[in-house]
Amino acid sequence: MDLNAWRPEDTARRLSIMGASSLGTFLWVGLWLGSGFNPLLALLLGAAAGVIIHLIAYPILRALLRRGG
Repeated sequence: MDLNAWRPEDTARRLSIMGASSLGTFLWVGLWLGSGFNPLLALLLGAAAGVIIHLIAYPILRALLRRGG
């Protein structure tokens, strides 16, 4: 795979998905094990946080990567 052929939108989407899934998983485990939430409730909150983080991070990363490239 040629990583230099990616457009800024591709890179921004992949980075935002990676960051959102990492933070959503961390939040899920933290709420479940650290706070004692019900596992399903913690999973729903982690997934919702991941979606919100992706929706915020994608336009910011896309704008930053377009400027740099």
